Parts: sequence; C-alpha cells; structure tokens
Amino acid sequence: MISSEDSAFLREYELDDYSSFLDFHHFIQKNLDYEETQLASFFLTDEYWNKGLELTLIDMENDAGPAAIPMESVKLHELLKHKKERMLYVFDIFSDRGFFLELHDIIKPNPGYHYPKCTASVGDAPEQLLIEDVDLDSLSFDNGPIDDIINDIGSDTNGFDLGTDTYNVEDDEL
Repeated sequence: MISSEDSAFLREYELDDYSSFLDFHHFIQKNLDYEETQLASFFLTDEYWNKGLELTLIDMENDAGPAAIPMESVKLHELLKHKKERMLYVFDIFSDRGFFLELHDIIKPNPGYHYPKCTASVGDAPEQLLIEDVDLDSLSFDNGPIDDIINDIGSDTNGFDLGTDTYNVEDDEL
C-alpha cells in the first residue's frame, strides 16, 4: 500500500482471503492509528487506477438498488482473484485522499500465523482529517482543471465564435 502524498510511505499486509473488506478496513485503520468511525471506501480499479466497483463502510442502497456494495458483505477472495489486481482505499471521502493497493501474491495461509498482519512498514501515514475538524463551508466544489482551462481561454478566443449555435445534420445527409 502506497500513498501519493508521501513517497516514503509503504505498508505491506498479509491477509486471510476469507476476511471481509470490512475486516481489512478495520485492520488498516488500526495499523495506521486512524479513527475508525470516519467514512471510507474501497474501489476496485483497472491497471490505470480508474475507479470501478465501490465497497462502502455503510449500506448506501437507494430506490434504484445498491449504489455500492457494503464492505461487510464481500470477502476478499470473492473479488480479488489474480496477482496485480488493484484497488484504491479512500480514507478521506471529502477530499478524495487514499492509498493505492496492489495484490502482490496469492499464497496458501500459514497455519501458525494470525491474519491479518503487517509485514512491512516504512514511513508515517498521512494525517487523517476527522469530519469534525473539516470546515464544510470552506470546501470548494468546483471543476478544478476544467475551470482553469476555461479561465485560460477567457475572452481571448483568437477570433473564433464560441457561441451556442449548433449545426444540425439531416438524416438524409449522412
């Protein structure tokens, strides 16, 4: 497990594949001395770390069905079956801060070991922000880079009309 906030941070864990994602969440929280009552999620990702299926700490089912799967209802072996599978563990939902995890190996459990366990620990974990410490009025919900691009364009459009006119193609012209 690594962090984009600190290149010196690293954790390696050995887990029992019959543990739930909730068990893994609790272990990470305890190992990093984080407050376990804060919201967190796991996301399965592709090889480029794009978020896929979300596993949440709380059940977020709505009228349309489950918005995500609760961590407690899924065992690790049910979703992690191959080496190099990747996940994000988002420990700070409000600022989308998290850790990158990659399945390094799948081995048979050692009957003499107690799982889960931390097998490598380097550096200090990024500080966890508690919800009561966050000034919600100060949070900005803008489009970030999109706003920067639009501001860079500004009124200097090099003579191009960026109006809202559209061009309709008739079906018989296709």
